[in-house]
Amino acid sequence: MMLLLLGTLFLLEHFCFGFLSEQGLIVGMHNPASIKEVTENPENSTSPFSVADLLTIYPSDIKITSLASDPNKGVFFVAQNNTIFIWQDDHEVPNFSTVYNKMYAEIEQIAFDYITGNLYWCDSLHNWIALKPAYDFREMIFKVVIQKDLYNPKGLALDPEDGLMFFSDNGPNPRIERASLDGQDRVVIVYRGILRVVSLTVDTDNDKLYWADHDRQTLEGCDYDGSNRRVIRRMNEVPLSSLIYHEDSLYVVSLNTMNLYEIDITSDALLDISKFPSGQPYTVNVYHTESTKSFKDPCLTLHCDHICINTKSGPTCVCSDGFELNRDGKTCTDISYIMDGMFIVSNASMFAMHRLHSVDGQRSVLHSVQLPVTNIETFDVDTKTKTIYFVDGGSRSLKKHDIVSLITNTLTSVSSATVTDLSFDWISKRLGWIEPTLSSIRSFSINAQASATVYTNLQEPTSLTIDPHNGVLYWISGTSVRTIVQGSWTRDIPQVLITAANLHNPTSLQFDVKTNRLYWLDRSVIKSSMTNGRDIKSHINTKGAIKTIAYKDFFGWINKKEIYFARSIFKNADITFNTVQNAKDIAVFDSTLQEDRRGTCHIQNGHCGGLCVPEENGRRCECDIGLHLQKDQSCDNDVLLSNFIVVTDFTHGRILQVDFQTGTVIKLPITANRSPGLVLEKSTTTLFYCETFTKSIKYTTLQGDNTTYFYTTGSSYADRLAIDYSTGNLYYTAVGPTTSQSYIGVVHRSTSLHKTLIYNLHSPKDIALYSSKGYVFWTEFGNTAQIVRANMDGTSKSFIAKKQIGWPNGLTLDFKTNRLYWTDGYYNRIESSDLNAGNRQVLATDNDAHLMSIVIHGQFLYYTAWNRH
Repeated sequence: MMLLLLGTLFLLEHFCFGFLSEQGLIVGMHNPASIKEVTENPENSTSPFSVADLLTIYPSDIKITSLASDPNKGVFFVAQNNTIFIWQDDHEVPNFSTVYNKMYAEIEQIAFDYITGNLYWCDSLHNWIALKPAYDFREMIFKVVIQKDLYNPKGLALDPEDGLMFFSDNGPNPRIERASLDGQDRVVIVYRGILRVVSLTVDTDNDKLYWADHDRQTLEGCDYDGSNRRVIRRMNEVPLSSLIYHEDSLYVVSLNTMNLYEIDITSDALLDISKFPSGQPYTVNVYHTESTKSFKDPCLTLHCDHICINTKSGPTCVCSDGFELNRDGKTCTDISYIMDGMFIVSNASMFAMHRLHSVDGQRSVLHSVQLPVTNIETFDVDTKTKTIYFVDGGSRSLKKHDIVSLITNTLTSVSSATVTDLSFDWISKRLGWIEPTLSSIRSFSINAQASATVYTNLQEPTSLTIDPHNGVLYWISGTSVRTIVQGSWTRDIPQVLITAANLHNPTSLQFDVKTNRLYWLDRSVIKSSMTNGRDIKSHINTKGAIKTIAYKDFFGWINKKEIYFARSIFKNADITFNTVQNAKDIAVFDSTLQEDRRGTCHIQNGHCGGLCVPEENGRRCECDIGLHLQKDQSCDNDVLLSNFIVVTDFTHGRILQVDFQTGTVIKLPITANRSPGLVLEKSTTTLFYCETFTKSIKYTTLQGDNTTYFYTTGSSYADRLAIDYSTGNLYYTAVGPTTSQSYIGVVHRSTSLHKTLIYNLHSPKDIALYSSKGYVFWTEFGNTAQIVRANMDGTSKSFIAKKQIGWPNGLTLDFKTNRLYWTDGYYNRIESSDLNAGNRQVLATDNDAHLMSIVIHGQFLYYTAWNRH
C-alpha cells in the first residue's frame, strides 16, 4: 500500500529514517525529536542497551506526544502537537501521510482499534475525545465522541474485543472513566487518591487496566470495573510520562530521568532500568508482528459513508462533526455551516460563521447569511434550537433567525434604535439587553412571550452579561468613572464588584461558564476576575479590538473586517481570518456551553464537601481517604484524641491519623502543602508541621483551628522537627540550595527568637533530641551520608555512623534502653546503636521498601516506606 504525503509539514526532507525489526519497543523522544526502537532489553543496568534510530524529525523541538501501531500493516501512528501522521515501514522507502491536522489541537494519548481500524485520541485543548478511520485521509472526517464533563483528558486506552474505552480526566476532581467505543455508557471507575493520570494501557486477555500517575509517581492497576485496585510500584522521584503493557510487564518511560523501566506486574519487581544515551523519552509503545490476533471487522458489510463504530448494540454508521446521518443509516449530509465550535460574527446586515478547529477558519468558503435588515445592533445564540436572537435597530424590534430554515420572525419591539449587549439565559429562557436611552435593563421571556423591565435609572449601563446557572446579571456602569456591577433577574439591589480604581476603560464584558470567571476588554487588554471581583488577571493585548470572547483555552476578538484568535497562554494573536466588513458583534456557537449544569459537579463542586463524581444524570458526593460522608454532603471524621500515630502525606498535601488499635485512617482538617515533617506536642496536642512550598513552620490544633505561621526559613526549607520538652524550644533541620545554606536551627517558643546551631550540612534529614542528656542527633545524606550527634547548643560533634549507610531517612530514640534507631532507604533496613556509636545492629529489613520515617511507642517501632503506602 502506497501512502501519499499530505500537507506541507511532513515533507520527506523533514525526516531521517531507519527500518523496523520484527518486534520491539518504540519510543518517542524529545530534544531532539525522534523515534527509537529498543530491540533487546539489557539483562541488567550494565548490559548493552540496544537502540536503533528509526526516525529523526525536524525541527528538533517538535513534541512527540504518543505512539500507536498497526503491526498487521507495518504502520505506526505518531502524534505530535496538533497532528497525527502515519509512518509505514515497507523496508524500502518509508511512507508518510497526515491522518489528522488542525490549526488548534493538543493531542495527548492516541489508541488504535485493531478490529474496526478506527484511531482515537485525547485533545486536552478542546477537552474532548475524538476518532476517525485511521486510513481515511479526508480532512473533515472525524467524530468527537466524548466532550461533556471532560477536562484535560490525557490518558486513553482501548479494548476493542470488549468494546471498551478508558480515559483519564485531570480536572478539579481527577478520575478514570470507562465507556463504550462510541462514548456512551460512561461510568467513573477510579476517583480516590489520584492526581494526574497521563497514560493508560490494558491487558485485554485478563481485563486489567494500568495507569501512570505523573504527580503521585505511581504505576497502578485495577479490574475493568475499578475493583481490586493496587499500587504496582511507586517510582520515587520519577515523573512518569508513558507506559505500555506487554507480556506480563509494564514498560515505562520518564522524560526527566531519560530512563526506560520494565516492571513485572506479578511480583511488582523492577526488572530493568535503561538510560538513553541522548534525548528524553516521552512515549512508549510495543511493536510485535506476532502479537496481534485475527478478528473479523463487523463494519465491513455496512459500507458507511464516513465512520463505523462497533457499539454496544453492534456496528453502527455515524457521521463526522458537521454532518448528519440520512434516513438510510449510512450516508451523510453536510450541515457544517452550523456546528459546535463555531464563531458567529455580525455586521449591520449579515452573519458569518467561522470554525476555530479548521485550518483556514471555515470548511471551504466563508459561510454567511444575508438578512433583509439594515442595522443588526447586537445578537446572541441559542444552540439547542439553532436560533440567533438579534436586535434590528432599523425596525426597533427584537427578532429571531432560525439557522436551519433561514426563517426570521419578530418577537417584540424595543424602545430605541441603539439597543446594546443582547444576552441569552438558556436556563430561564430569557433574553436581556440594555436600552441606553432609558438607562435600563429589559428582558423578554421566550416561554411567556412577554417583555419586562428588570432595572431602571441605572448609571449609563453597558455590556450586559449573564450567569444563567445562578440568575446573576453583570454589567459595566458609568462613563468617565466606570465600575463592574452585579444584579439579578429578581431585581436584587445592584452591588459594585470591581471599583474604578481597578479599571481604566472596560468594555465587552462576558461571563464564561467554563471558567466561572468574568472577562472584559480594558483599553486593549483582555482581563478577568472571579465572579466576586477578586483575582484580577491581565491576559492578552488585542491592539484595538471592539468585541472579545473567551472560549475554552482561547481568546477571540474582532476589529473592523478581521477576526483574531490566540491561545490563552500567548501574549498576542497568533492567527487572523477575514470576516464580514464593519464587524460589530461576536458570539460562540457551542451546545456544550449551554447545558443546565445545576446539580452537577460544575456548579460549586456539586455542593459536595469532598469529591464530586459525575454520573449520567447528575453527580454523587464521595469522600477521600480518611473521611466519611455526612448527611449534608460534607466530609468529616471524629479526630482521635489518644492512641494514634500522626503522619504527613507529602504527595497529597494532607495529614493523617492512624489508630493504634484498629489501623483506621482519619484525615485531619489541615492542608499541608508538601509537608515532609511534623511533631506533636502531646501535653497541648499542638501540631507543628513544615511546608517546603512556603518555606515555613506552622502550628495548629488537631481540629485545624487557628493555624498560625510559627517561623519562616528564608531560602531554605525545614525538613524535620523535634521539640525539646525541657524548654519547649523547637529544633529543625533546614535544607538549602547549597551546603552553606543547610543547617540545624532552634526557635524559642514564646519569643520566636531564632538561633542557627550547626552550619554547612550535607542535606540534613531527620532530627531527634535527648533533652535530659543534652544531645541532638541528626542524619545527612547528601554527598556524605552520616548520622551525627552533638550537644544541644551545637558543640562537640561526633559521628554515630559513617560507613555502610546509604539514605538515613528516619531517626528515633528509645529512652528506656538508651538506643538510637534509624531507617536506611537505600539498604532498606532498620538499624540501631547505643548513644556513643557502639553495639551497632540491624533490627529488620524490608526489601525494596524505600524506608522513610520511624518512631517508637512502647515495645513497638513504627515506620513509613514510600513503596509500602
